[in-house]
Amino acid sequence: MYLKFWGTRGSIPAPGSDTVEFGGNTSCVEIVSEQGRRLVIDAGTGIRALGDELVQSGRPVRLTLLLTHTHWDHILGMAFFRPVYLDNTDITIDGCPKAFWGLAKVFDDRKGNGYFPVAFDELKANIRHSERIANGPLQVGDLTVEGIEINHPQGGMGFKVMEHNRCLVFLTDNELRSDALVGRRPQDFAHFARGCDLLIHDAQYLPEEIADRRGWGHSTYVEAVELALQAGTRRLLLFHHDPARTDHQMREIEAKARELVKANGADLDVAAAREGEVIYV
Repeated sequence: MYLKFWGTRGSIPAPGSDTVEFGGNTSCVEIVSEQGRRLVIDAGTGIRALGDELVQSGRPVRLTLLLTHTHWDHILGMAFFRPVYLDNTDITIDGCPKAFWGLAKVFDDRKGNGYFPVAFDELKANIRHSERIANGPLQVGDLTVEGIEINHPQGGMGFKVMEHNRCLVFLTDNELRSDALVGRRPQDFAHFARGCDLLIHDAQYLPEEIADRRGWGHSTYVEAVELALQAGTRRLLLFHHDPARTDHQMREIEAKARELVKANGADLDVAAAREGEVIYV
């Protein structure tokens, strides 16, 4: 699988000279299978640049968009995704069942909400809504996708994407805490990610910040590392960077996460996700 990060930031876009290395756009990850089938996870502001690249290719756009949840940093970019304005675009939207309706509300609903000048039903693309993944595995060509409920306010979903014997797990906006509901505890996510090649996990906060932010639906880099170690994953990428975090501070977090892995005597490759980074799984 080919994977590219188009947006790695959380909560709100954070452009500027201090976020050049790790990126300022919000959540958007592109996955392309060996057969060329395309999955996109989340429609944060990073999806705008992805759309520009797809249109510039000159080929019709065919993709499946998986939405983790409806919070604005994960859907805001859809209105600026150029393929939705072209009639040779075909998009299937799946993931969190409520997310499609939240995405549609980014556009005008013809009730004068004033969010955006274009109505959803004016888009030229063929856009279909599916709730397959909430009821079992989703098959997209040679890719198999499984979902799991995440621990986040108003709910959401994480995803496991498998191709042949390769596997990646995407869990953003997921608060790791032992007193969560059954099915959303650290051990449940460890089971879901067991033995995967790549785990991408929310690590928005520092350990000293989390006490004041419990219940907000995010984790620390320490909790993300502990989950990866428990799951026996080969690689961990920290995701959903805090909008106030500079590149220098992100490098410090990377270093501390690696020190934690070393202290546990583990063989885990850990880094913070960088916008524009390409990975082959």
